[in-house]
Amino acid sequence: MMTPRQIEAFRAVMVTGTVTQAAGMLYVSQPAVSRMISDLENETGFKLFTRAKRQLIPTEEGRALFDEVERVFVGLDQIVRAAESIREFRRDHFRLITIPSLASTIMADLVSRIAEQYPAVSISLEVQPSQRMFKWIVSQQCDIGLSTLPADDAAIESRPVAQGRSVCILPAGHDLARKKKIRPRNLEDLPFISFKADSFSRHIVDEVFRAAGVRRKLHIEARTMEAISGLVAAGLGVSVIGPVFHDGGFHQDIVIRPFEPSIPVELTLLYPAHKPLSRMAGLFIEIVDDYVATRPGMSPRQRRGNRG
Repeated sequence: MMTPRQIEAFRAVMVTGTVTQAAGMLYVSQPAVSRMISDLENETGFKLFTRAKRQLIPTEEGRALFDEVERVFVGLDQIVRAAESIREFRRDHFRLITIPSLASTIMADLVSRIAEQYPAVSISLEVQPSQRMFKWIVSQQCDIGLSTLPADDAAIESRPVAQGRSVCILPAGHDLARKKKIRPRNLEDLPFISFKADSFSRHIVDEVFRAAGVRRKLHIEARTMEAISGLVAAGLGVSVIGPVFHDGGFHQDIVIRPFEPSIPVELTLLYPAHKPLSRMAGLFIEIVDDYVATRPGMSPRQRRGNRG
């Protein structure tokens, strides 16, 4: 029979990457962790890891099981935090979620405003790729999210708050920096730094170049705008990102130029459709609206779908 301790050992190995660190995390011996992993593989009937020298590499089945395990542990963690909040008389616990490209820029500014205006509120911020973020919202594991991708899901309410357009970023001193606008043909056969293949933004940009019949040298990809910015600044290629909703988080050794054809992108608030907005979620929407209204370069969107 599968035991909670086996699941804990499996999760510890997935989180830390090694049996040694997992053993330290669980305060048990390395052989004990190895034995629990072996027992769990016998119970499930499939391999959780492949072993290469001293490394454990998760199998496809192991990664799928980890996704389920994480959902359970997230729920348990929320129960623990709720109990702590009640014990410490902090009844307001505000759960936010966003995508990697917004975490250290816009969302950091917004969390700062919440903390300043409501110092008694406990805040947690989760960062996940868009599709995983949608799952968190549908399962009501967070109060509200901020993304650049609306959710095509009846269980999620989407509220656009600002609109911008993608831009091309170039290393400082690049020949194309002299142009006022960059078009796909300008980037033909140039080293191009893309978002990761599982990113929705990647597919949109790829489709623009495919429609224009322009080939790029796709040899480097990264998860966030900040990472791509750093790679471009290092002279490793050019990219199309954005929009640049925030003036921070980008390397100083890059040049930003408008990109055509225009790729409009909306900054969107997301929250469960069939659950009343929490008090803090309503206040957060007001904070976002004020933030958008006072930021240069942001085009506020007309309210629609707001139940606040």
